[in-house]
Amino acid sequence: MTFRPMPVLSVLTLISLAILIWLGNWQYGRYTEKLDQAPQQASQFRPVQVSIVKDESAMAQQVYGIVDGEAVWRRYVPARVDGEDGVLLALVDATSGTAPVPLAVSGVEDFERVSNVFQRKAQSGGIARSNRPEDNIWYGFNGPAMLAQLGFDQDAVRVVEPDTITLRLADDASRSRQTANPYATEAVRDPLPPERHFGYALTWWGMALALLGVYAAFHHAQGRLRFKGE
Repeated sequence: MTFRPMPVLSVLTLISLAILIWLGNWQYGRYTEKLDQAPQQASQFRPVQVSIVKDESAMAQQVYGIVDGEAVWRRYVPARVDGEDGVLLALVDATSGTAPVPLAVSGVEDFERVSNVFQRKAQSGGIARSNRPEDNIWYGFNGPAMLAQLGFDQDAVRVVEPDTITLRLADDASRSRQTANPYATEAVRDPLPPERHFGYALTWWGMALALLGVYAAFHHAQGRLRFKGE
C-alpha cells in the first residue's frame, strides 16, 4: 500500500476527528453518570393531603418543561397541604404538545399523593422565551408571580411536587401515563434519559468513522492512496 497524505486536509481531518471523538466520549460519560445516579431519597417524600384553593375564574399556571425527553406543560394550581396555613403551588399533571391545554382551577379535585414540599427559587426562561403571565404561560418557574396571577401576594412560595407525574396527551386528555417527576427536588435533575445520551454518543462516533471513510476515499480518488495489486 502506498499513501501520500495531503498535509492541510490531513491536519483538518485530525482536528475534526479529535472533536467528534471527544463529543462521543462526553455523551457516553453522561450516559454512565446517569446510570450510576442514586435514586431520590425516600426521606424527602411523604404522603401529602392537598386541598385546592378554588376560584371560579382562576386558571392553572402552565410551566414549560422536559419529561422523558419530551416537551410538556406542567400545570400548577393554588393549594394548601395537610391543613396548614399559607398557599402553595401544587403540580396537578402535565400535557404534551407545543401549546398548553387550559385547566380551570375549579375543576381540580383535592388529592393525596406522595410528594416533596419545598421552596423553589425563581428561574429564568432564557433570552428567546419570555414568560407570558397574562396567558398563564411560564418558561421559567416564578412562584410569587404565578401566585399573583391567581390573586395571592406572597414573597416566598413553596411547591408540592409528587414523586411521579401524570402525562396527558394534549389532544386526548383521557390517555395518560405515569413517570418519574424530574422536578420533584429543588435541584432539578437533567430530564434527558440515559439512553438519549448513548444515542448521541453513537452518532458522534459514527460521524468520526464516516469522516475517516471520506478522507480515505478522497485520497484514493486523487491517486494518493493505492493498495497492493492496483
